[in-house]
Formats: sequence, C-alpha cells, structure tokens
Amino acid sequence: KKIEVRLLAEPDQQISLTDPDARSMATSGRGSGMVGYNVQAAVDAEHHIIVAHDVTQDGHDRHQLHRMASKAKEVIAADDLEVVADRGYFKAEEIKACDDDGITAYLPDRSRRPARSMADSASLTLCTTLTTMSMSARRAND
Repeated sequence: KKIEVRLLAEPDQQISLTDPDARSMATSGRGSGMVGYNVQAAVDAEHHIIVAHDVTQDGHDRHQLHRMASKAKEVIAADDLEVVADRGYFKAEEIKACDDDGITAYLPDRSRRPARSMADSASLTLCTTLTTMSMSARRAND
C-alpha cells in the first residue's frame, strides 16, 4: 500500500526501488523495456570526438534534438551547424527550433517505413551506424 501511494504521487507514475532516478526505457521488443537512463551524445563527425553529452529520464529521443544540437553548436563555436540523427529524434517542433537557430537537421521521417531495396538498406544501415544513441554534428561549410 505504501508503494502504491508513492507510485501515484510520482508525476510519471514510475518508481524504482533500487535507483530512484532511473526510469523505464522502451526497447526494440514490443511491450518490453528496461529501467535505466537515456544518455545523449553529440559527436563531431570529422574528428570523432564527443562535443556535448547529457543524461535524461525521457524514455525516447523526440525532445532531445534541438537541445543537444544547440549544445554542440555552442561548444564548437559554429555560426551554422549540420546534424544527422536517427528517426527516433524526429519531431517537427524540434526540427523547426533547430532551423530557427541556424542548425540544419538531417533525419528520416518517423512515419516512413525502413527501405526495402538493397541499395536503400545499405544507406539506412550506414546512417544508423553513424547515429546509434548519438547525434553526429559537424560545422557547416568546413
């Protein structure tokens, strides 16, 4: 009964008995998940160096694109920035905020299904490899 009261008092209706700050994160399996954190990293694509990072309790990346891209832009002192992210970051408002701040974001639309042809699959795999659990960033016009 005490745990139920604590659970209902939490804004996201979640508690972890072993780590109070951890939250349920979705995994690729339907209906599955794990308790943990969402680690964000922005990587300079040319030098392969992490230029910004953060740890969130959000179970998805949809609210992270603008915040992480802005952090990366500030750290590398770029006037304009191009970022590449996987489709988990896709949210129109985030892309618009990036555009308003001189950040060009490249990412696949969440509503589209993965490509079926071998050529499209190879491109998709390369993009996924570059951006898995991170955002690749580089200075525009370099």
